[in-house]
Formats: sequence, C-alpha cells, structure tokens
Amino acid sequence: MAGRHVIWAMAAAYALPTFAAGALMGAVRVLLVTPLTGPVGAVLLELPMMLAVAWFICGLILGAPWASRRFADRLAMGVAAFTLLMSLEMLLGLLVFGQAPGEIFRGLSAPAGRLGLLGQAAFALLPLVPRPAPAPPKRASTSETFPAAWPRADA
Repeated sequence: MAGRHVIWAMAAAYALPTFAAGALMGAVRVLLVTPLTGPVGAVLLELPMMLAVAWFICGLILGAPWASRRFADRLAMGVAAFTLLMSLEMLLGLLVFGQAPGEIFRGLSAPAGRLGLLGQAAFALLPLVPRPAPAPPKRASTSETFPAAWPRADA
C-alpha cells in the first residue's frame, strides 16, 4: 500500500476540484434550475454532469505518475476523498449558509438530498472503476531526433 501522504494527496487532488465544480454547478442549480424543475428534477439534471466531471478528474489523478493504481490505494483514495468532500459540504453549510448541523442533515434526508448523497457515494467509488493503464511515453526515432543534414546510423 502506498504511503498515507500519497493517498491523501490523491484524495485531495480528486475532492477539491470536484467540490469546486460542484459549488459552481450547485449555484446554477439552486438559482436557475430548481425554480423550473423543483429540487429533485434539478438534482437529477445536475448529477450526471457532476459524475462526468468527477470521472474526468479521477482519471487525471490516477494517470499521474506519482499516483498509485493498486486497488487498495484506489479504495483508500475514494474513502478519503468522500470524507474530504463531505467535510467541505458541512463547512460550506455552516460557514457560508449559516446552517446548523441538524439542518444540514435534514437536507440530506430530503429526496433531493438523498439523490445528492447517492451521487457522492458514486464519486467515492469512481476510483475503483477499471481504467486502461497509461500508455508509456513514445520514444522518438532517430529520424525525428537528428536534423536531416546529419548522418544517420540507420542509413
């Protein structure tokens, strides 16, 4: 298993940009979409887009040369990223929206909140979805590395 610092770095690199994207999409959802569709309809429209963003970010992280691709490490990354994401959600509710913890948990128990929580659970599981291994770097041929006027060893 990779060191804790690698797991937490992977989790933070996954959770923070996903949270930022979710905050932007959440603002659009609340201000523009919810009045038209209601809370459940708005979350149903937002959820696939958020999962696509999370899938993209997760792929970037898992493709990084410093990231571990072992199953146990990807599982730990998902759990740690979920923990970070939920902590950020709680802080946003407390500090920005002035909600009490009970209000936040009541919001999660509403139908739209349960759908959102289901999406966050899927976010935590995305690192476990198999992906192709990153391609090794392509080596340049001698004809690509030497100017045309230079003698080539393969000529």
